[in-house]
Amino acid sequence: MENRRPPRSNSSGRKPYFDRGRGAPAYRGGKVGADGQPNPQRRNEGTGDGRGPERGRRNFDPQRGDRPQGNNYNRNDGPQRADRSQGNNYNRNDGAGYGRRKFPPKPGFERNRPGTGKRPPVDDTIAITSDAQLTDGKFRGRTLLNSDSPYAVPTPRKIRDITFKIIARRVKARRFLDLGAGVGTIGLEAISRGAMLSTFVERSARCCSLIRKNLETFAIKDGHGELFEMEILPFLKKSAKRRRFWDLVYLDLADSGERTEILESLSRGCALSPGGLLLIEHASDTPHPESLNQLKRWRTVDQGETIVSIYERI
Repeated sequence: MENRRPPRSNSSGRKPYFDRGRGAPAYRGGKVGADGQPNPQRRNEGTGDGRGPERGRRNFDPQRGDRPQGNNYNRNDGPQRADRSQGNNYNRNDGAGYGRRKFPPKPGFERNRPGTGKRPPVDDTIAITSDAQLTDGKFRGRTLLNSDSPYAVPTPRKIRDITFKIIARRVKARRFLDLGAGVGTIGLEAISRGAMLSTFVERSARCCSLIRKNLETFAIKDGHGELFEMEILPFLKKSAKRRRFWDLVYLDLADSGERTEILESLSRGCALSPGGLLLIEHASDTPHPESLNQLKRWRTVDQGETIVSIYERI
């Protein structure tokens, strides 16, 4: 015997399931009278539970003038309203209101100056008349402290300008290594053009003191410029053990047996990251091959007696 309840019929006058709930009004727009029809007189009265009038949408009549008073903002009523400057009306050029901005502007907004984080434009009108001046970047035209020694000869400004214009996209936000730095002219050129880090390697104590003074003069912090007072070969061996690599390496050293060993070490990938550039400054009468182990010649800057050969690590 099945324990099932027989189905009920709708003949008993029972209300269907999908109907308004118990106590809900039959007319959403307002109160209902005794006859079940909406009562227009009680439409705007309170609900009786302290919530105020009914939450119905009100259509304003422009001829009645019953627009609610207050700090209103109408997009198309500019020329028709004479009291636009009264109250908290928004105006794009009113200074203190900042227009339609949600947040206050960046520093320098009122003075028409670039905000924080933007580097000021470079003054191209500064004349470069000396090899001791930086040729471009944020330190353009600044003069470096130079050494009186005949062995510390700075790279000519014309070669520096052309070379850094060729590698401009590879210098910005990269790590630069200046081997045989002298007074730091090449490394400071890289910092001036946006390099993230410049490492100076120089064995002369006098030149190292000048590099420190130049870094202090240009207010370059330790995180952007580092100095090693030591020979180049021991530095490369130490860097290989620590697995330190740079994106660009500049070598300016006289022809000697030490130079040959340095080139062999660099050609094997020591201190130069994959895809990095090795820039070798040498005399015009000193030939260099098209390839050196992992290095392949990419460009050449020829300016008379001085040549800069640019190699790329494969």
